[in-house]
Amino acid sequence: MSGDLFALRSRWQAVCRTDRAPVLRIGLLASYTVDPLVPYLGLALHDAGLPATVDVGPFNQVVQQCLAGDGFPATVRPDVLLVAQRLEEAGATGPAGAGWVEELLAGADAAVAAARRQGALLAYVLPAIPEDRPCGCGDAVDADGVTAAATAARERLRVRLAADPRVLLVDAEEAVRAVGARHAYHPALFRFAKIPYTEEVFAALGAATAGLLRRWYGAAPRALVLDGDALADPAAPLPVLRELRAAGLAVALRAGGPGWWSAGSCAELLPVLDGWVTDDRPVPAQLAEVAAGLDLAPAQLVLVTTGPDAGPGGPDAPGPVGATLRLGADPAGWADTLRAARLTDRIPDRRWAGGATGAPAVAPADPPAGLSLDDFVSSLDVRLAYRPVAAGDVPPVAELVARAHDFALCPAPPAGVLAGRAGDLLAVEVRDRLGDYGTGGLVAVRPDADRWTVDLFSLSCPVLGKGVEAAVLREVAGRAAAAGAGEVRVHWTDTGRNGAAARFLSTLDGLTGTPVPVRAVRVDAAGPIAAEPAGAVR
Repeated sequence: MSGDLFALRSRWQAVCRTDRAPVLRIGLLASYTVDPLVPYLGLALHDAGLPATVDVGPFNQVVQQCLAGDGFPATVRPDVLLVAQRLEEAGATGPAGAGWVEELLAGADAAVAAARRQGALLAYVLPAIPEDRPCGCGDAVDADGVTAAATAARERLRVRLAADPRVLLVDAEEAVRAVGARHAYHPALFRFAKIPYTEEVFAALGAATAGLLRRWYGAAPRALVLDGDALADPAAPLPVLRELRAAGLAVALRAGGPGWWSAGSCAELLPVLDGWVTDDRPVPAQLAEVAAGLDLAPAQLVLVTTGPDAGPGGPDAPGPVGATLRLGADPAGWADTLRAARLTDRIPDRRWAGGATGAPAVAPADPPAGLSLDDFVSSLDVRLAYRPVAAGDVPPVAELVARAHDFALCPAPPAGVLAGRAGDLLAVEVRDRLGDYGTGGLVAVRPDADRWTVDLFSLSCPVLGKGVEAAVLREVAGRAAAAGAGEVRVHWTDTGRNGAAARFLSTLDGLTGTPVPVRAVRVDAAGPIAAEPAGAVR
């Protein structure tokens, strides 16, 4: 991570420690671990005058969480739902990308439905074109190759989403391209934590998303204020100032006194200025007058200077402005710097494609026809396999238990405790049509003659919401019945983070297809896992 990115993350931590009053709630759902995006998105919105809280949902559960009545969007109730899917998690491409199209459109439709139900704005991240291409340089001549399939899937997504006025599109391919493919991906971190991109890519995605939200909520720059005291050649930026003004940005000027106008080239600025303040007052007072005169909020001003860097709220900040743009000492580069600042970015006018002209601002909340959580889960063709855990296999399953915060019955026990109960443990192998997830769960059972007790049941995030939870308990109930037991009890403790497990256990009365009853019992925080002698899973 570069020093600049580390500084941004540190600033975000400092912002989070303040008693700021958020005006937006952002919910993030992705097919990968998207947590590294939070500081860059949060800080950019904070600096734009849109302080936000940012919540991250379980990864690789976009469809399940969006369609479930108690899923992440319903729980968080965000103002902005940001959804990011990668093609790499969408299974096989199929001819002309049909497989990718089907999977990503299901996620996009579910996201639209969830956003509408919550009255939220949807920000959808178009997936980047995967770097892994089996044919290498030959991929370009394959009509069903990775590039062709990815392009087809991306354009189908764009057609489906771009015309919806309550959807914004962010392009991950632009972020990857801006960073450069060699520096964009982090294979080792993806293997370890399902984080596919480097910090530079997350920073670019955060900046792009924040830029769109600034424009959506009217907090984008609307005027440039030239710092007359710092401009050695006021005529140098004239051509690009005319371009910016024609694009709708106002141009104003502040300087330290009326004598500033005596410079020979200053008069050339007059035709492009919408106002000016040249007096001896402090800079903040001048900028406040400029904002009031242009009927803008101070956060919509960009101060253009060649002086020292002075970001919003920094110790050298010259006044109440949204940003400070430093041009550099050489006037020859000023025009390029102004153009590169992308001050004329805008959201194009769109008409809702799902209805006639004049349709309501918020489209109906019902998901598209045929899109249901049960149908989606059934289509995954989830297959489970169970294997006993030998003593030597405990470290990897202990790591799974330690990471499984959302679906866990109790705080993760130490690896040594699990090793002492190796005979009680069953590992759950999970695969579906999208991929093989390996060991996705672990269950521990204390079998007695008349009752079996499940006191450890942990599932990793990628396998949640696919029916694995119920299938595992049906398997345990079947084994208990075969052993002559008449009941299975599931002991659980509220850890403060295992809401997904608590919600599932609250529905156990409706669990069907079990030969013996399965009941949930809440226990205290001490829990029975380390207190009772080990048995053996039959």
